[in-house]
Amino acid sequence: MLKRVALITFFFSLFLCIEASANAQGTFEFLGSPRPVTDKFSPRFGIRYNTQGYDQPQANWTKKIAKMQKKGVPDSVINQILAYPGSADAIGEWVDEAFESVRNEFSACGGTLAQRAGTISPRAVSITIMPSAFYEPYWNVYVAGVFYPTTREIKVLNIYYHWSGPNTGWLRHAKDLLKWEMGNYFAVESRIQPEPRPAGWPCTAPPLK
Repeated sequence: MLKRVALITFFFSLFLCIEASANAQGTFEFLGSPRPVTDKFSPRFGIRYNTQGYDQPQANWTKKIAKMQKKGVPDSVINQILAYPGSADAIGEWVDEAFESVRNEFSACGGTLAQRAGTISPRAVSITIMPSAFYEPYWNVYVAGVFYPTTREIKVLNIYYHWSGPNTGWLRHAKDLLKWEMGNYFAVESRIQPEPRPAGWPCTAPPLK
């Protein structure tokens, strides 16, 4: 999905629309509330990111597990949530992997697109890990990930499972969302359309208008 405000204000993708009803799970924080922490830099590319404490989650697990079980969340999913992110350094590694993977995709296109991709700076983008689906007021929708071209900022939720609604059974994970939004960053910087993504994207993407 591509959204534009004025020229370009932000793109959001892989979005989740959460109905404003009594049955909606809303912005349930599977890993607890965010905490103020200092920014970090990814080990290979030096990309600035802030985990909001989700590199070492702190939550009332007894209460949260009980609620997830009550909502029918499978044990396999609960185990993934409890294991998140896997290690204290995992998020920084995911950030680097996302940058490298997307750059390789653009470079494989050859020509002008590959040349532009080679000039895109990892130091120009920043990342924040969010506690849950988060609200974008302009479009009145809750999203899983977003890229703001004007500030070159990516925000993605940490981990989220749909236990109700049309997307029941759908697990969203920061590792996947980071790659998607990094693709939006590269696309905007390369002046091609970030979304929707046709077969063969980014090589087949039309110019950004």
